[in-house]
Amino acid sequence: MVSSCTYVLSNNVNIFFTDSGPPPGSGDYTTLVMLHGSAFTGDTFEKLHGLAHKANLRTVIWNRRDYPGSTRYSDNELQQLRNGEKTFLDHLAIHMGEFLLQFIEKEAIPKISRDRKLGGFAVLGWSMGATTAMALFADADLLSRAQYDILELYIKDLILYDPPSVSLGIQVPDDAKPYNPWVDPEYKTAEELYGNFCQWVTGYYDHPSCPTIYNMDFRKRADQRSSTSWTPEQWAKYYDEGAAVRSEIYM
Repeated sequence: MVSSCTYVLSNNVNIFFTDSGPPPGSGDYTTLVMLHGSAFTGDTFEKLHGLAHKANLRTVIWNRRDYPGSTRYSDNELQQLRNGEKTFLDHLAIHMGEFLLQFIEKEAIPKISRDRKLGGFAVLGWSMGATTAMALFADADLLSRAQYDILELYIKDLILYDPPSVSLGIQVPDDAKPYNPWVDPEYKTAEELYGNFCQWVTGYYDHPSCPTIYNMDFRKRADQRSSTSWTPEQWAKYYDEGAAVRSEIYM
């Protein structure tokens, strides 16, 4: 039975999430914590809840800050982001750690098995969600030694699912010239840029089996896009342009 919950973290930050619950009868399941990308809410992963138990997984799907049910970033936090301050990433890391510690305490999940194949947490960041996922692993001084000692017994995997180059600090080679939806001169406002991004990022592109940045399909529009098949109800549930425009265009 999928449930919805909100955890209250430090500084009264709320994180809303959905939870598939533990697989019935399993004492060694892995809890997969999933962080969605820019503009797309955690509900885009909702079908995975129904598949989790067959794979001995418990799926926990966040709505990241500024997305429905979770606390909006403060003006001060957004200024830190615009200024490129490490403090912004530090807050992401601290809240990620606090969330996992609270989940451990409340849910009594299995610890990592001796062979590190079962139990514990796998933290997955999709697209821009990779930034939040990686932040926890970036600075060992953000949480106390006692907190890290607990997390060390439970966190076994970091999964980066299609992370953008910006989240990894990678510069695209000047001679590659991929299509960049964020600098297309046809779109003038942040809202227009995100509308273009949605159509581009939901496309099905026919990349070669061994892709490099020089031989990938960089068309502006693919012939097939998953977003074109969404109902109005799915658009309202899966996509939050306002949150992305407010807090993530600066990334």
